[in-house]
Order: sequence, then C-alpha cells, then structure tokens
Amino acid sequence: MAEITATDWLEHRSIRIAQDCAVRLATASHAVLPSDKNLRHLVSDQIKGDILDFAFHTRKVLERRGHTDATVASDPLWPASVSVPLNSNFFDILGTIVHAKSIDVCWETPELNPNPYNGHTPQFAGSLEITSDKTTQKFAVGAIVASFISSVLNRSDAKSK
Repeated sequence: MAEITATDWLEHRSIRIAQDCAVRLATASHAVLPSDKNLRHLVSDQIKGDILDFAFHTRKVLERRGHTDATVASDPLWPASVSVPLNSNFFDILGTIVHAKSIDVCWETPELNPNPYNGHTPQFAGSLEITSDKTTQKFAVGAIVASFISSVLNRSDAKSK
C-alpha cells in the first residue's frame, strides 16, 4: 500500500469536500421547486453553507496546483438570467465568495407549461448575489459548478491517467 503524503491528503480532502458541495449545489440550483417560503429558506440555507465550503476548498486546490488563472465556464444545463462573463477569473470569484459580507440566493421563474405546481409558481435558485467590501455581484450557481468541473475535476482525471 502506497503511503499518502500530507500534501496529497490535504489536496485529496479539499477536492472531496468541494466535489460533494458541487453535487449539492448543482442539484439545488437546477431543481424547479414550488414557491414556498419554508422550502425557499431551507434550500437557501443549504446553498449558502455549501457555496462557502465549496469556494474555500476549490480555491485551496487551485492555489496548490498553481491554476489560479482558471476562467469561468458557462452553465450547460439551466442558464440563469445572470451570467458571469466567461473570461472572468474563477479564482478571484471564489475569493469574493470566501470573503463575502453577505450572500443572498436569487430565485428565478422558469417558463414551464403546464405549471406542475397548482397554486404555486415554479422557481429555481439560479444565482447568488454576493456583497463584499468592494462591490455587489451576481454569479450563476451552475456556472461556478461547471467551472469547478472543468478546472479541477477534468484536470484531476487527466493527471491520474
């Protein structure tokens, strides 16, 4: 059995945490839910916690690997009405999230016919409004997750082959 060095373990652990958060973020941000105050609060709390853990650990991996120049990808599944410019620096966006003063989940209404939720508007948590010391910005959750997949996971797969 090969020994795992401390550096390898730390990187593996950070990737695993970020990957788990990415799966939950992708699921929560692409699920169309009925408008319900309690449900929105529950999903918003989950997204806020996951985006902070995700940003911290993904940033740590990018920094360790020297990939701080990674750029933002587009959301391949459910584009939010807010999109991050594709040439934006992914590492910097993660830093904005990590150092945020506030994070608000922005709910959007998809065009669904017929409406599957009688008496409720269908909605999804498509983007986040992040307020930092410098500015307030909106980021599409799906684009952030897609950036992780292309900048971290795809490079990990290529590295292990």
